[in-house]
Amino acid sequence: MGILKKFTTGKKNSPAKEREVLDVEKKISTNDKKVIDKKNIKKNEPTIKKVVPHSNSNAYKVLIRPYVSEKATVAETQGSYTFEVVHDTNKFEIKKAVKEIYGIMPKKVRLMNFEGKRVRFGKKLGRRKDWKKAIVILPKGKTINIHEGV
Repeated sequence: MGILKKFTTGKKNSPAKEREVLDVEKKISTNDKKVIDKKNIKKNEPTIKKVVPHSNSNAYKVLIRPYVSEKATVAETQGSYTFEVVHDTNKFEIKKAVKEIYGIMPKKVRLMNFEGKRVRFGKKLGRRKDWKKAIVILPKGKTINIHEGV
């Protein structure tokens, strides 16, 4: 039985193969030591931590999302940023929310109310939700990055 003979007779590796295996193990162990040394060096270096102010307010509930359009993007170069906000907020709450989230007190806030459009889903009639848009104008020289991941 030629097939079973391979498994029953134990062949020993030749000395050349054993040397190759030992060399590979030595290389791996020296690489591991280098990685460990790099980790130790990084731990000893001082790290700079970002300080993010923690607040218990509802600032993130007031500003829903930045409003992205061509017109809004062009207006950003002039220092006015556009956001979609909660329907029942006022200018003071929006100023306070922008101050807490971005750390810059707005110079002026303008609000616009929009009615949801009537739409059809097959035979059924429906309506999109009403929404409010806020244009926040910052002082000259101050900028915020609202399109970071877009």
